[in-house]
Amino acid sequence: MDYAETRELVRLRYELRRLMVDRSAEGALAARAALARIQALIAGDAEEAAAIGQEIARWQVSLSLTP
Repeated sequence: MDYAETRELVRLRYELRRLMVDRSAEGALAARAALARIQALIAGDAEEAAAIGQEIARWQVSLSLTP
């Protein structure tokens, strides 16, 4: 991952923490979009994907977004 992708990953994690408070339907849609973007960012980096895979699962459970 390059610097810009790493910064976006940090921003998305911050956004997900904010969405933990906002339990609205719009918040759920935003959380799904953020998680999808995180998955897209880490798709090309096996090391990052291994590190963040469990974190994504925790976010899905915490935000009740399990597929």
